[in-house]
Amino acid sequence: MRSRLAARKLARSLAGTSNAAVRTFLIADIRGYSRFTEEYGDEASAKLAAKFSDLVREGVETRGGALIEIRGDEALAVFDSARQAIRAAMDLQHRFAEESDADSDLPLRVGIGIDSGEAIALEDGSFRGAALNVAARLCGLAHGGEVIVSEGTSHLAGRLPGVRYIDRGRAHLKGIAEPVRIIRVAAPEEEQSHPWIVMFFGRPKGLGWRVALGVVLIAAATAAAVVYLTSGNTGERGSAATGTQAGSVSEAPVADVMALIPTTLRETCVVQPVPDIGAVETAVCVPGTTAETRFSPDRWQVSIYPDEVAMNKAYEAERRRQEIALDQGKCSVLSWGGEGPWAHGPEKPGGRRLCYFDGDDAVIVWTHGRFRQSTHRDILGIAREGGSDHARLAAWWEVQHHLIGKVE
Repeated sequence: MRSRLAARKLARSLAGTSNAAVRTFLIADIRGYSRFTEEYGDEASAKLAAKFSDLVREGVETRGGALIEIRGDEALAVFDSARQAIRAAMDLQHRFAEESDADSDLPLRVGIGIDSGEAIALEDGSFRGAALNVAARLCGLAHGGEVIVSEGTSHLAGRLPGVRYIDRGRAHLKGIAEPVRIIRVAAPEEEQSHPWIVMFFGRPKGLGWRVALGVVLIAAATAAAVVYLTSGNTGERGSAATGTQAGSVSEAPVADVMALIPTTLRETCVVQPVPDIGAVETAVCVPGTTAETRFSPDRWQVSIYPDEVAMNKAYEAERRRQEIALDQGKCSVLSWGGEGPWAHGPEKPGGRRLCYFDGDDAVIVWTHGRFRQSTHRDILGIAREGGSDHARLAAWWEVQHHLIGKVE
């Protein structure tokens, strides 16, 4: 309540002024909140939202910010200082991770977006301005555990001890005319580790970062030793990559979702610190703009599930949430809206898919089942493209869904 009153006081003091000071806006959103509610019920989701609210309020106020609004799974805060906003975001992600480790039944997978700029202060304590829109879009790009800021905010904040900025290129954000440079804020522990190790192993649950880093390095060393000992010309063991006779096909890993994404696609993907509900591991992919001209969705993700039952449960939750009937409609460049099966070919099972429009976004959700195929695993994918551009999304999916979910 105190933070809300502070926001109103700030807004009233600025209302009617012609040259409002530059403010920094922070938006935080719990990833998978709707699915969590459907899976675990209203009481559990209320507890999750309450924990989120308490942590955000404390984190924002500690760094001198004001909480403008909090609505269940989403929070909006304003800061006078870009540096303090970034500090608050890093503090919050640390606390979210600690709380998730302490109570795995209430996972706080939170994405945070931050932008700075002038905004009009209204009498009711709210603000209006382009910076809020950009912060919201950046929050939408951030996966659980990630902080995304605009280039302007990083320039305002300047160098921060123990924090580094990772340039992810420019991206077109829905409702924003010009492309925006995307900057990911990284924790100091990540800077000390090898990025490929963090991406491959993720963050072990229940461990602090320093302990987790040690576990990851030991695991990497062990994996390297296994490769060395088993990759020689033994004639019987074959290679470590296959774990089968030399010349035979590789077996899909049980828990490494990155290995189930084609090499040409995985360079833009990172593993979420906490997987989606029911999943073993989740990777989120948010391509930046490079010299490359190939199309890729604005945001897509892949989750590997322990078995077909868990995979289908997650898919059914998405289908019921969108109220899409079974075996009706199409998902193609010509028609978008429906649900049904897909196959690799005659008598070659694949999975199911559904597609729909979410505001100005085209969305497709699909499963890729193992079906006793050693090179496959049970996965669920979700891809989203802005501008209602279902035609390009459909063309991308028609090729990639055959490849995502199995080892190369």
